[in-house]
Amino acid sequence: MSKFSDLLYELRKEKNLTQSELAEKLGITNKAVSKWETGEAMPDTAQLLPLAEILGVSVDELLRGERRSLSAEENKPQEDLFKNEDAVCFSSGRDTVEISSRGIFINGVKAEHRKTTYLGRICGCVCATLMAISVIVFVSLGCLFGTWHPLWCIPASAAFCCGIAGCIFDMCDRVKVEEKRKKGENPYAAGACGIVMCISLVVFLCVSAVLDLWHIMWISPVAGVCACMIIGTVGAIAGGKKNKQ
Repeated sequence: MSKFSDLLYELRKEKNLTQSELAEKLGITNKAVSKWETGEAMPDTAQLLPLAEILGVSVDELLRGERRSLSAEENKPQEDLFKNEDAVCFSSGRDTVEISSRGIFINGVKAEHRKTTYLGRICGCVCATLMAISVIVFVSLGCLFGTWHPLWCIPASAAFCCGIAGCIFDMCDRVKVEEKRKKGENPYAAGACGIVMCISLVVFLCVSAVLDLWHIMWISPVAGVCACMIIGTVGAIAGGKKNKQ
C-alpha cells in the first residue's frame, strides 16, 4: 500500500463511510475505491477535487498521503505559482492540475476560492442598506419637491461612503490584513488612501452641488491625491523597515 492508499483508508474510516457509500458520492463503482485503497490504481484527475472535499482534506494532502499542520502551511514562502519549485503537476487529457503552496489550479484557474469573511458579509449588508436608503430619499424628495438638483449628490455620496466602509472593514479584517502582510504589503496604507479619496470626492460633490462652487472645489480631489501619495510613501517605507527586521 502507498501513502495515498493508507491516508484514503484512514480518512474514509474517520468519515464513517463504506467503500460503497464513498463510491456512490463520487458516481463510481466500489471496486474502483477498493483498488485505490489497495494501491492498484489512482483516481482520475477529475475525481481528485470531489474526493478531497468529501474527505475534508486538500488535494495536495491527499496525493502526498499525509496531512499538513496549519503552522507548516502558514510558514511556506509565497512564491509565484508557476515558478514554485515545490509545485506538483498532474495531467489527465486536456486538464492540468497544479498544486503549490498558493493553492490548487486547473489549467491556470484557481479551483477553490476563499470564502467571504464574516466582516465582509457585514460590510455588504451595510453598503446595500446605505445605498437603498439614499436612493429612496433622493427619489422621494425629488418627486415631492422637484429638487432633483442638487439632491442627486445624495446617492453619489452614498456610493463613495460605501467605499469608505469597505476600506474600514478591510483594515479591521484580520484575514485580509495577514494576507497583505505575507505579500510584503502595508495592510493599512491602501485602506487609508481609499478613505481619503472617497472623503475628498464626497466633499467635492456635496459642496459643489449645493453652493455651485465647481470651479473652486476641484482642489478637494487634488488634495486627496496628494495625501494618498504621502500615505503610500510612508506606508511603503514602514513596510520596508518591517521586512528588513
